Amino acid sequence: MLPRKGWRCVAGRSAFRLQSEMQYTGKGPSRLTQLPRHLLNNIPEGNDVVDIIFALDRLSVQHCTERNTNSDPNNDEAFIELKKVLGMLMSFEPRRPHGNDVQTNDENQDKFAKNFSNLGGVEIMVRFLMAGTVLPKIALSRAEKKALVCEAPRALRLKSLVLEILIKLNTGCVAEKALSKELFCDETMNYLFTLLANKKTFVNACQLIEDILQHRKDVLDLHRITNLRALLTCLDDSQLANFCRILAVAISDLDIYENKSSLFAQNKQKRSKGFVNLRDINQELLLGIPDLLPRLVQIAISKEYTPRYRGMPSELDCWMEWIDNQMADEVYEPQASDDFDDFVGGVSEPTSEGHPMVAQQALTITEELVQRVEVVYVLGLFLLGKHRKKVQRKLAELKLASGLSDLFDQFIWKCQVGRSQTRHRLRGHNSSCECSPEVALKIQFLRLVHSFCDHSDFKHLLLSKSELNEVKKINIRAGGLTLQTLDTINKQLMCRGSRGLLTKIVEVMKKEPTTSTFRLWFWLARAVESYLRGDTSYCDQIFLMRRGLLTHVAGNIVENEIRHKEILQSSFDLLGELIKFNIVAFKAFDAILTTEEKFEKFVTMVNRNLVDSNMFIRSLILSLEHFRAEGSEKTLNFVGSADGEKGEKRDSKLVGYIGDFSRQLEYLYKLINIISVQNLTQENVSCLNTTLVFLMFANKRNQLPKYLQALRDEQDDALENVNGSSSILQNFRDLLIFWQDHYLHKDKDCSALEKSSKISFAYWKMTVSMLVSDDKSLPTSVSYYINPLPSDRTN
Repeated sequence: MLPRKGWRCVAGRSAFRLQSEMQYTGKGPSRLTQLPRHLLNNIPEGNDVVDIIFALDRLSVQHCTERNTNSDPNNDEAFIELKKVLGMLMSFEPRRPHGNDVQTNDENQDKFAKNFSNLGGVEIMVRFLMAGTVLPKIALSRAEKKALVCEAPRALRLKSLVLEILIKLNTGCVAEKALSKELFCDETMNYLFTLLANKKTFVNACQLIEDILQHRKDVLDLHRITNLRALLTCLDDSQLANFCRILAVAISDLDIYENKSSLFAQNKQKRSKGFVNLRDINQELLLGIPDLLPRLVQIAISKEYTPRYRGMPSELDCWMEWIDNQMADEVYEPQASDDFDDFVGGVSEPTSEGHPMVAQQALTITEELVQRVEVVYVLGLFLLGKHRKKVQRKLAELKLASGLSDLFDQFIWKCQVGRSQTRHRLRGHNSSCECSPEVALKIQFLRLVHSFCDHSDFKHLLLSKSELNEVKKINIRAGGLTLQTLDTINKQLMCRGSRGLLTKIVEVMKKEPTTSTFRLWFWLARAVESYLRGDTSYCDQIFLMRRGLLTHVAGNIVENEIRHKEILQSSFDLLGELIKFNIVAFKAFDAILTTEEKFEKFVTMVNRNLVDSNMFIRSLILSLEHFRAEGSEKTLNFVGSADGEKGEKRDSKLVGYIGDFSRQLEYLYKLINIISVQNLTQENVSCLNTTLVFLMFANKRNQLPKYLQALRDEQDDALENVNGSSSILQNFRDLLIFWQDHYLHKDKDCSALEKSSKISFAYWKMTVSMLVSDDKSLPTSVSYYINPLPSDRTN
């Protein structure tokens, strides 16, 4: 290694000469070694960062000219220096509690990262990374021209270390500026993608690409990756699964919008000139690759899974047992040298400072688990775009339903621990918490089921063949809610065994405590609710009621104090789908609310959480009008005896409750008051549609002016509105104008509104058009009831 003193003898010229050149050319020194000698002499000897920068600067130049050099791995100076940098960015000691005066390892790492970045270390890393990529094709052999990656193992090993250093710099304290602008250009991105095809570099290359995409303001257009199809073809299953981390960013809906929550801001961006929905473009490109979806499905439902030990009560116990076994074995293993031949960046790591870099089994199995999570997540994203129907059909043909049902059996869903047993739990989590490294996979699994079933023609594939026969028998007496498609289901694609995936999810949901991982319970409920969405199916409702779902969900709200907003919302949404248009379900619900105390508690939960319960309220009013239209409203009474003996007949509490005009008006007023155009999100836009359901039925009965006049009379003081508008009706009119802009756009699929409500979308549009009319002489127009503010009046 050339000492820094040697560099000082050859580095730079006078500061005056340097300043003059900068004035003429506009360019200054970009490397530490280009500074004048007297400035370099002011840097004290022994500065680790400066010494490393000097060494790496020289080695990066040599690396560019030594394309196929085979050096002794154990004496490879570049490898040693890069490993030293990586060691300075890693922590090998447990974290100290906050308040400790001793400087922590994290602080030392941050200090080193900042100095390394400020002195040009990132640029040197990029030079290492891109070495050899500027060679003309004529300089390559015929075999090298065909290969995606045609670099020597030594170069790939060094570049894998460089990739990991860049990753750690990016995740450190200098994350905002650590990524060089050179990494964002198309040439560099294309080269990074080629590194995904090599075992030594694919883990770290994938992580760095993901980091770069997260920092970009715009979504990556996958058409600009010139060798994408060839790359996907050459990736093995592990590499393809890892590649899904990149796909997740490229086809995610949220990444195309600057504002991630506001529907108003998203609509404005979509209507702006030059807006291109790159998510749909990327999805179309990927779906055009024939083998992609089949391979992803096989990876997702693969039988090979994570550690399992007989007799272990939970997944976390299995993981802790596996970790104990691994640590016990590693204690007695001989000290190995750096792993050069089988080196895998991101997996080959030192166990402590100064130790050799060898493959860590813990990182290997963790990587496999994360990869499966990413694959399942990406499959779910494919089901969210405009190609959803096409993807649902393809996944059904690939037997996704039966594969997911088999995978479901491998999960440990509920911990059953005896009093004499103890079990591991994560620090900071309560004793009933079921968190484990597999919770993320479970959640993405349930999200995939949710997206696969949502308004899908293939949702009944979640049943077994015997369960389908049961549903068909129920369907015979479904009346106007009869399904016509049950005989067309391909039984070869259905779940195997006596229980289908839907039944398994319901059984787990009934056992899973709402006090544990609330997101898990939320997605269990969401998966079942999505199965019921779309055209209301009497036979599916009864099928689930027979398995105790209605009793469990409604009883859970009445008997327990549910604190999590997500659980309340998913519970009310599921209840709404279970009872919609179903007289049997209404009678069963009334049988659950047997006492006045239970009924009042349930109603209180509804009123206290209107955003979360509005879909349930919508279901009630839709059902009431459906029963009135069929003439079956008067049959909604039941025997009021809990033990099954004859008792006094009484009207349905729920129907009587929602049928009261003053209560409907109260809900209308509150729902309009809690939303505005500025605060509309995907979560609360349903409140606007619920208000429209009330008013559409009022319009059918020629009572629309009555409701609007009552709303005007209801407001006490126009200037004390929650949203600060001149009146609640002005706020409502603004919301309706937004509704037209949102739902009448050419790219918007509004069939879901029509199917779920049994109201034609043409009638939705007509009612909104009447309400927003500018003609103030029409009593069906909201403008008719809006009084101008004093400041708006003419003199």
